[in-house]
Amino acid sequence: MIFMRAARLGRDASPSHARGALRLHLGASLGACAIALAATPAVAQQDTSAAPTTATATATAVDTAPQSTSDVPTPDGSDIIVTASKTGAERLNRVPQAIQAFTGATLKERNVRDGADLIQLIPGASQAQEIGAGYRIFSFRGSGAGGPIGDGLVGYYLDDTPFGVPNNQSAPPVNYFDLDRVEVLRGPQGTLYGQGSAAGTIIYHTKNPDLRRVTEAGEAEVSTTNDASKINYRAAAAFSLPLITDTLGLRISGGYDYKAGIADIYAGAPTGTPRARNANDVVAKDLQAVLLWKPDALTTVRLRGWYFSTDQNYLNVTNSVDPPYAAYQGDVVGYDRRRALYFSGTVTRDIGKVTLTNATSYQKSLPGGFQVGLNLGAPLGIGVLNNGGDAKNFVNEFRVATAGSGPFHGVAGVFYQNATGLYTFDINFPALALSGNTVTKTENYAIFSEVSYQLFGGKLVPLVGLRYFNDHRKSDSLSNGTRVFSNANPDAVTWRANLAYYPDQDLMVFFNAGTGFRSGILQSKAQADAVIADGVPSALSLTPDRLRNLEIGSKATLFGGGLRLAVSLYDIRYTNIQSAFNTSIGLAAFANLGDGYSRGLDVEATWRTPAKGLVLSVVGNVNDSKFSRVLPAFGTANPRIGDGQRLLNTPPFNWRGDVTYDRDIGGYDLFATGSVTAIGRSRNGDATVDTLDPYQLYRASVGVRFDRYEVRLFADNISDYRGPTAANGPTLLAGPRPRTVGLTVRLNSN
Repeated sequence: MIFMRAARLGRDASPSHARGALRLHLGASLGACAIALAATPAVAQQDTSAAPTTATATATAVDTAPQSTSDVPTPDGSDIIVTASKTGAERLNRVPQAIQAFTGATLKERNVRDGADLIQLIPGASQAQEIGAGYRIFSFRGSGAGGPIGDGLVGYYLDDTPFGVPNNQSAPPVNYFDLDRVEVLRGPQGTLYGQGSAAGTIIYHTKNPDLRRVTEAGEAEVSTTNDASKINYRAAAAFSLPLITDTLGLRISGGYDYKAGIADIYAGAPTGTPRARNANDVVAKDLQAVLLWKPDALTTVRLRGWYFSTDQNYLNVTNSVDPPYAAYQGDVVGYDRRRALYFSGTVTRDIGKVTLTNATSYQKSLPGGFQVGLNLGAPLGIGVLNNGGDAKNFVNEFRVATAGSGPFHGVAGVFYQNATGLYTFDINFPALALSGNTVTKTENYAIFSEVSYQLFGGKLVPLVGLRYFNDHRKSDSLSNGTRVFSNANPDAVTWRANLAYYPDQDLMVFFNAGTGFRSGILQSKAQADAVIADGVPSALSLTPDRLRNLEIGSKATLFGGGLRLAVSLYDIRYTNIQSAFNTSIGLAAFANLGDGYSRGLDVEATWRTPAKGLVLSVVGNVNDSKFSRVLPAFGTANPRIGDGQRLLNTPPFNWRGDVTYDRDIGGYDLFATGSVTAIGRSRNGDATVDTLDPYQLYRASVGVRFDRYEVRLFADNISDYRGPTAANGPTLLAGPRPRTVGLTVRLNSN
């Protein structure tokens, strides 16, 4: 994955030392909105007691992952086994926190192909920013209020280790074809997942090899998209081979995805004949291998290697979404390119009543980035922005967890990360030229633990957790020959407390409280001095922002398992929110804007109706999210951020309803699906596009399964809604892909 460095422009051309939206304080709205784009960087054990299953199921859940989910979706998620607690396997509906899990089969059933699709299934989640096909930033429960700057607030884990480096918020462009399941934890995960997971965590679990038999799976798809002159096509396949029966196995999978371009490109004004038609096409590739070794009954070794690339001509953001076109591009051939290598290894060993786990990963983001032509108006004119870089990241986590059936359960561990990111920028306009690079290094460690104890036969389970985090961070930036150094040494203690009550097998009530933490952004002395001169406290390193979450929830199974409900009511307080700041001298910098809150209600429901084969489900969120205490000088500089105003990038609601019908007729499994997603009006991060209108997206599919085969006809964005659903300014707009109709053929695993 390429992590793009934020270039900051100002009258003194001082460099910035953190990612975020590129701002230029020129007073011209067109210039401001265009610069905003430039800144954006780069089965398991059954539960037979009232309490959750214990850590003894850990090895079973890991070792039999290929069999833990079927290629045919189940009617509800109550039987999904999750391991997010790191203390063993648990049934989803018995986990006492706001957590979702989706099997690989369910993701396919709902046509989830990337993070933008997945985010529609998560209550309180939204897309905060989009640039190209491989670069999207998501937020949970108001975490996007400060904009796409600094470290991530939503953590992304690939199996046991995190993806990404500090000062980057982009989600990994995972191929969803060969996933066993995805687990989504909403709310701060400061104890088990630490820095980078202040607002929540998404864990992608890839499939294991089958140690007993040869298996294969595949799919091919063709489709047409409105405004595209070419056909979309994609293919993916997986092959699993037991090298030594019950001991050693290898699984190889990969995919190729071509999305035809939809945007016309104009050299100047959008009149006459375009310079190129339907030009922003995308090619995504990935290849991964998983080696699973079980030398004995107590030891498991899992090695994984993954390579991906995403290449897009031009960008997703355009001057217009209906019709889609990019204007004032001159002779610039825009692009968005991202490539990465990711290697991980996990060793698990059962020793008596404990399980030892060591997880290691190394991520190498290869050189890439984006390029775009921009019209900034007078006095800058038309020019080009190039933003790129590369990165590397080493992570190791060692932990010990209890095993066995006793009332005490716990996990403790140590975490270490060493990461370096190089970010480059080159801005070339008739009245402005700026180029440079920034190297950011971080070396951090953490010590963490969570423990719980079952009282009254497992009906009441209290849990407490702590994590200590210490970070050594340095930045070395060069801009037009001027070099600036900065460093910081933030540390923090985060905690979690949970109380779960299990009155019977079909009901669970929980109270959860916890905190999150994010290291402060590094910036130059010139930037810090300019902010301070405007009356707003600042420094070379911003004050870390924190959050506190209080949550009460319940999960219930009714009518003999036919209806499954989960609700949670939360109150989140954000403190010292980090944000970009346009100073009075025109220099773009950073400051802590103040505090905010997000109060909301999450709902999940699945109903297996009396009509055979008909299942209805809904997920949704409503919230009240506002700035509560904004520094007066900050509010004066940016009147859109003030006490009582709604948080940026936070829709007041998001809902999704799904209907599935599945019926076996004469040995053929006939099925149909449909969904509607509704997103509320949100305040946009860019002032020139103040709000994004509410919208709805519709999907449907129909098909048949027989033996191992599946044929599906689908339609996405049936109403052909164009947006915008994200905006960096009035000429840098992004929306959902126009109406797409296609055919998918699958060979399911044997």
